[in-house]
Amino acid sequence: MSNISVKLKMYPASNGDAFLISANVPEPLNIMIDGGYASTYNKYISPDLKELALEGCSLNLVVATHIDADHILGLIEFFKSNGCSTKSKIIPVLNVIHNSVRSLNPLKADLIRNDDLELLKEINHQGYPISENKTEEEISARQGSSLAALLLAGKYNWNFSDGNQSINCDSFPTIKLNSNASLKLLGPSIERLNELKKWWLKELQRIGIIGGITEDIIFDDAFEFLCAKNLFKRNYTKKEKDVISQVSGSSTHSLKDVYSPDSSITNSSSVAFIAEIGSAMLLFLGDAWSEDIEIKIQELKTNTNKLLFQAIKISHHGSLHNTSTSLLELIDAASYFISSDGNHHDHPDIEVLKEIVDRPSRFTRRLYFSYPTPASTFMKNYKSQSGACFTVHETANNWIDLTSEIL
Repeated sequence: MSNISVKLKMYPASNGDAFLISANVPEPLNIMIDGGYASTYNKYISPDLKELALEGCSLNLVVATHIDADHILGLIEFFKSNGCSTKSKIIPVLNVIHNSVRSLNPLKADLIRNDDLELLKEINHQGYPISENKTEEEISARQGSSLAALLLAGKYNWNFSDGNQSINCDSFPTIKLNSNASLKLLGPSIERLNELKKWWLKELQRIGIIGGITEDIIFDDAFEFLCAKNLFKRNYTKKEKDVISQVSGSSTHSLKDVYSPDSSITNSSSVAFIAEIGSAMLLFLGDAWSEDIEIKIQELKTNTNKLLFQAIKISHHGSLHNTSTSLLELIDAASYFISSDGNHHDHPDIEVLKEIVDRPSRFTRRLYFSYPTPASTFMKNYKSQSGACFTVHETANNWIDLTSEIL
């Protein structure tokens, strides 16, 4: 196993996520996790994928963690550019994980009511919601196809089949990638996916769509666009608003004092996993709920010690609603990755970062930020309450070699 190498790249994706794992185990292994925005793909990801293709490599797996514009628009841009799976224009893709409505198996009807069809067309015309300051490149991306439509048209190996089954931690606790690499799924559960499906069906009824769901791709489009809109126009609970107001402009609070759980159903559907590559373990949390991850980590633990990883991608851009003190009591890593430009809900939250480094440690932790943010600036001058050593790395958009991260 000595010839195994693992490296990770975090792309500058504004307020979104985009990651690429590249490993030799000893055969090449490449996993793309989310794609940020269209500009993220065009400026940063595309050159790397083209270089991998020139080396004769494929993307063994592409993971769309959940349906959110800041995670998925770059993937849509990629699959538009890549074309059909049998004649890839950029790079061959062996498997794609993406939970769309056809993956959730709603009761099927034979025909779409005419009135419903007009409403669905209007939903899909609006496309993905994006911020007002986004470029024409992003506006064009939002008004195109859904990711599901592109996977279906391109005949990709989707959810290890044709997209008609969901990827969840109950049915697929482990996904084998090759003899030395696998994914251990931590989420979503079937329960969370069913909650998302119920929410979406109620949303259709609220809009006025009263007929059944058919196999038509127009429903996959509507599913993605409505889920993304739900996150974009998210209404925080009173408790969450109180917490945001309480910590705004302050760095004196502890995470335990201000933490309140995420309530977004779409975030709860995030694909979260441990990538086991040789002896390396990388924890990717998407925007998952802390409580769900805690349950799965507890199931994996064989003793009272923390699970140690080579790298942890912090959930939801470092939001204090997605990383609890109880979760951090279960896990640790030498490298933490925080993907955010600081322009959306002031992510990452300082309370999360302080809690990470305040824990005693025999090794030096490294905090990798995709951009300089007020929080990263604060952390450069912060001293761990336990005396633990840590370093801060801003604009960490180059390859990070994780091969030697032995804890």
